[in-house]
Amino acid sequence: MSSTDIATSILFVSKQLAIYGYLLILIAGVIGNIMNILVFSCYKLFRRNHCAFYLLAQTIIDCCLLVIALSFRILELAFTIDYTRTSVVWCKLRPMIAHTLTLLTFSAICFAAIDQYLSTNYHAWLRQMSTFRLSRGLVYISIIVWILYDSIFLFFFELHPDTGCNIYNADFSKYYSFFHYIILNGFIPILISTTFSVLAYLNVRRIVQMRMQVVRRKLDKQLTAMVLAKVASLVSTVLPSIVFRIYVLNVTVNSTDTVRIAIHQLVSNIAYALFYINPACTFYLFILVSSRFRRQIRYTFAFLKGYGRRCCRLPVTNQIVPANDERSEFE
Repeated sequence: MSSTDIATSILFVSKQLAIYGYLLILIAGVIGNIMNILVFSCYKLFRRNHCAFYLLAQTIIDCCLLVIALSFRILELAFTIDYTRTSVVWCKLRPMIAHTLTLLTFSAICFAAIDQYLSTNYHAWLRQMSTFRLSRGLVYISIIVWILYDSIFLFFFELHPDTGCNIYNADFSKYYSFFHYIILNGFIPILISTTFSVLAYLNVRRIVQMRMQVVRRKLDKQLTAMVLAKVASLVSTVLPSIVFRIYVLNVTVNSTDTVRIAIHQLVSNIAYALFYINPACTFYLFILVSSRFRRQIRYTFAFLKGYGRRCCRLPVTNQIVPANDERSEFE
């Protein structure tokens, strides 16, 4: 088998894996994020908690990111429909929207980790710093800051007839490759979220010594475990794409080496898929790490079912249910 045939086979496998992998990530991610939105919106304890507010904001952003980024990527691979090659406006808007949503979801997980560190801290003055006013302010400020920052992509992404939509300014291309992609979208959120989630975990281990309500104590333990799992997912899914990006920037591939180019394309699709597993897997991570979250899902379904019956004025069958303090959290 010639090198051309090998390269063609690798590219075919790469394309098929990308199409079906992205489609699976998109469907599972949208369903999971909708479930997260329902749970965080219906549960009174979550509605009153600052960390849960960050997780809800992140979930909404993740859902938008998956729909905007992956749906058009699937169209491009499966049906060769790429609007960035036909529309100058979409060529400029798509990277701006995708990068803004990515930075927002990274900011939200960093804020959640910092909030858990503050709210579980032994010192009262640090716990008092964690407020709803602060959480809402940080989310709104980050939206404004990242929109203003990412608006620079409107000027530097250009559409050329032969090479398509890309950055053609050499200096900005270096900035985009090294600082924006590797530092801002990689090492900074990983470092911040990992540091504060570990510190929050250490705080929770001695939370028994603090004079705190049992319900609040259980909620803090649950949210800390959920944030720690989310941060672990962030590191394990984002880091491979950063490593591959660093490798590509430091290795020159001969244009005649078709096999190596095909292998790079395969690895690139895998790294891209891993990157978008992060916003897609949040709901399933929470199910795995928190038995309390699994119970809250059941109560959410029961609450929505009862609410639907009341709205439709359907008869409700009398049932005997065990008294549980979690049922009152919807009221």
